[in-house]
Amino acid sequence: MKTNLAVLSLFALCLTCGSCQTAELKQPALLGGKPLPESYSSPDGCTIGKDGYIYVSINQVASGWKHPGKIARISPEETLEDFFVLPVNSKTGKASPLGLVFAADGNMYVSDNQSFCTDEPNQAGVIRVVIENGKPQRGELVVNGMNASNGIASRGNYLYVAETNLGASGKYMSGVYRFTLDELSGEDTLTVSGMNDPHLILSFETKNREQAVGANGIGLDSKGSLYVNNFGDVEVMKYTFDAQGKVLTSEVFCRPEGAMSLDGMQIDGEDNLWIADFAGNAVLKIDTKTRASQTVAKSKAFETGANGELDTPSECIRRGDRVYVSNIDLDSGKQAADPVQTISVISLK
Repeated sequence: MKTNLAVLSLFALCLTCGSCQTAELKQPALLGGKPLPESYSSPDGCTIGKDGYIYVSINQVASGWKHPGKIARISPEETLEDFFVLPVNSKTGKASPLGLVFAADGNMYVSDNQSFCTDEPNQAGVIRVVIENGKPQRGELVVNGMNASNGIASRGNYLYVAETNLGASGKYMSGVYRFTLDELSGEDTLTVSGMNDPHLILSFETKNREQAVGANGIGLDSKGSLYVNNFGDVEVMKYTFDAQGKVLTSEVFCRPEGAMSLDGMQIDGEDNLWIADFAGNAVLKIDTKTRASQTVAKSKAFETGANGELDTPSECIRRGDRVYVSNIDLDSGKQAADPVQTISVISLK
């Protein structure tokens, strides 16, 4: 059964984060000391593998898909290399990867957001990259019928996928689908059907029509609570589940002061949320224990990122004492896209 925020909001706790700090901003630097080659255009989603590498989706939208959508990875020594070229959508001829995650079955799951490629609805989905002995073997479409698959997370036998636009009439609705790895293990592709699909465990409305982007980054903390970014309304939602996996509680967990949007999210080993503020050109850290929000780094608009500045960041991830930031470099309304493609690195020392 899905849970709609319109009902649960009666019980939601709506608050601005406990505190917001912007002092002592960190200065980002360029990964490898230089911009990325054109074949690494529009980096986006991030995840860390058991091998310690950071895996990054390379969407290619900023270059007009001159090169195929793929997965790259950043070694512990901070070298960037190709990992896997994704299969293309049969109608658009493109792969458009955003979120990615390793699941308990050892495979990688990648959201394929075809809304970047076509105005035709229901073309997005999820690709499984089959991993054997640490190496990618093939890509398989395991979910289709979505409009804008985005953030993705996994815990145990569950895979959670943010749907940024459910296509509901009259309201801008988005939500999260949940699948079991077991039901995705067969040869058939699972097709979802929007608001009435049984896999849709939660949905909410984005009321900011000037920035009509809904569920985006998602993540699970060490206790299994699910956090979902409402991009347009600049709210972090939190959901907990009962023993049967049904939504038990829902709340507006945080509204980070000064943030202009909430894009991709990753959660570190200390249960801190690391969030890219796409429209605000910033990286945020939220302590889930205190709800305190901190702006860790922020760059001026209209930068190309050539010197390491943030350039419409879409996701960030912490590895040790460094945070790696994907700058997808799209037109944010505040900042135009440019041909310089970058990944920024923030030292927390």
